[in-house]
Amino acid sequence: MTDKKPFFGRLLSTLTRYHRRNREKGVYGYMWWTALKIIFTWFLIIVPLVLLLKYLIDLNPVFQYITEDLPNLVVWIVFTLSESFLGMIPPDFFVIWAGKFSAPLLYTTILGILSYAGGLVSYLIGHWLSARPGIKTYSERFLNKYIVLARKWGGAFIIISALFPFSPFSTMVIAVSLLRYPLKLYLIFGISRILRFVVQGIFYLKIMNVDDFFNIL
Repeated sequence: MTDKKPFFGRLLSTLTRYHRRNREKGVYGYMWWTALKIIFTWFLIIVPLVLLLKYLIDLNPVFQYITEDLPNLVVWIVFTLSESFLGMIPPDFFVIWAGKFSAPLLYTTILGILSYAGGLVSYLIGHWLSARPGIKTYSERFLNKYIVLARKWGGAFIIISALFPFSPFSTMVIAVSLLRYPLKLYLIFGISRILRFVVQGIFYLKIMNVDDFFNIL
């Protein structure tokens, strides 16, 4: 009689092997160093942006339109479509929009869940592309820089892509899927996308209040 491990036992064994392989390849060092570089770059952008908003440009009408005038259903639909197909609209605008609600952290968490679901749609798009040789060849050329990183770093690439800005998450997921990266591992590592929105809901909504930001400084 075959002794089969329960699902969570098999999952733990898989993750343990994955952890050992990542440690040998230096994945964790790559993750920390890349995260530090991205955070540093982010602050180099955010601080000048805050100064610009404080002293030179009045973007209140824009933020008012985003937070008050757009119908909620339209925002949810546009966000989900963006996170599913190439992610060309920065999620930051939607986090700002979530600030209009009495429980913004709840809404940024919902945004994170929708983004995670959108990533699954992107994965399925990549899977569909990978089964069509002509389109796959073109897609691989177009996404080559992401594919190189995904092939080298695997799950670490997914986590960093999910947590940090500057590159569309859904585009990176398509690149991962073109490599036939295991769906179950993507679903595990992709959860970090939800974490990104929760943390951003705590941090970003505070820092974009210009007066509070300068009081902190």
